[in-house]
Amino acid sequence: MRLSEVLREKPQRVIGLPPSATAAEASALMQAEQVGAVVVRDYRGRLLGIVSERDLAIGVAAHGGDLFRMRVSALMAVDVPTASPGDGVRDVMRTITERRARHLPVLEGETVVGVVSVGDLLKARLAEKNQENAVLQDLARARLPA
Repeated sequence: MRLSEVLREKPQRVIGLPPSATAAEASALMQAEQVGAVVVRDYRGRLLGIVSERDLAIGVAAHGGDLFRMRVSALMAVDVPTASPGDGVRDVMRTITERRARHLPVLEGETVVGVVSVGDLLKARLAEKNQENAVLQDLARARLPA
């Protein structure tokens, strides 16, 4: 299964903010959109980084109430792994595991076309395994004498 198939099951728009947005704006956007991370993009739409719930939680511990006035550019993870729509789900799961990321921007060239989460990938793998199981059961039934 490819990421392009996973992205088809998700809303088509990418939730993002400019680097000048505040942590409070990021938090409010995550709540409103019910997502665990938002991408940070420049004025051309190019990926600069990603801000996740984890970044906000660590920011509260480090900065207290001042966090919410800080710019996302000061909080975002900048060396984030990325993938392309043609990448396989298993390969992306390996990357996410190795890099300890929970959200991964999906790029076509320099354009962010989506974000996949660990949950999205697990759901895709489970569906794939269920489909394989159904095929194997059908094959086993077909081979049994009537």
